Amino acid sequence: MSAAACNPAKAQPSDLTVDQVRARMAPYQARVDELLRRYPVKRGALLQALWLVQEEFGWVPRVGIQWAADVSGVSHVHAFGVVEFYTMYQQVPSGRHLIQVCQTMCCFLQGSEDLIGHLEKKLGIHCGETTADGLFTLVRVECLALCGTGPGVLIDDRAIGPTEYEQLPEDFHPDASVLDRWLDRLRKEAGATPKPAKRDELGGIVLNTKGHPGATGASGAAQKPGYAPAPPALKVAAVSNGDAVTVTWINDGACAKLVVERSDDGGATWREIASVGPKDQKTADKLSEGQSAQYRVIAHEKDRAAKPSAVATCTWKAPAPPPPPPGAPAGAAAPAPAPGKA
Repeated sequence: MSAAACNPAKAQPSDLTVDQVRARMAPYQARVDELLRRYPVKRGALLQALWLVQEEFGWVPRVGIQWAADVSGVSHVHAFGVVEFYTMYQQVPSGRHLIQVCQTMCCFLQGSEDLIGHLEKKLGIHCGETTADGLFTLVRVECLALCGTGPGVLIDDRAIGPTEYEQLPEDFHPDASVLDRWLDRLRKEAGATPKPAKRDELGGIVLNTKGHPGATGASGAAQKPGYAPAPPALKVAAVSNGDAVTVTWINDGACAKLVVERSDDGGATWREIASVGPKDQKTADKLSEGQSAQYRVIAHEKDRAAKPSAVATCTWKAPAPPPPPPGAPAGAAAPAPAPGKA
């Protein structure tokens, strides 16, 4: 790492050339091409190109820095300065498992120095060094955002709990016994799988995207002015009273019109039933007895349309009974309609 105990200059393999690095990085070309498509200038891909080198080698040798610089169209000196700045790039060979212990004040007060001392004694190394079997590298780091369960400890960039990664009870604080259990567990796992799988340092990026307009190899085009959709209609509701349906919503006042659509097949197809102005915010429809329908509203501005609103479902309901006449006792039924003339 940039803060390694050994001198990175002395850790460089004398038999590794840039041509050999290019050959080893050839299988990564699809990801390199994708990275170059995503940035308007090639130098934007430098950080990710360096991560690819670390994925392949387990660390970032200086000839790997040269390869990343050439891919990104920057000078070797610039790329070297980037690696020196970001301590997550490992400038010396690292062990199979990287143990990071926070030394910031909050964790210091919770016993990080005692924990570091225990690990150095247990592993037989100093911070910044790797065990002789190549299994563990121990480093000091600044804040890991684990202050509440300090001293903060990461193994392979994941916080450790009592028995599992990323499972930290509120009252958990790693101590010597916890670290001893983790070391024993990782040693057993290494014995069962002598050759570890490579980590995907870029997190499984999607390939063959259109990319950023104007970037190397990109086919994406810049969006036209006003491409953003109009504000959608909200709080759409549909209420039945007998065969009469009232559909209501709220919308932005800048809309030019609102199109109300209905579906009778569960949303498979839609048909327009009304087109109203922005001040109306309601429309009427009809349902037959026992029938259900779905409604949605699409807001339109002059040159663009919003996404369809949330769908409101309405089912036919019997009409409410008429109110009793004035002065009738509570609970009295409304008068029956007068019979028609013979």
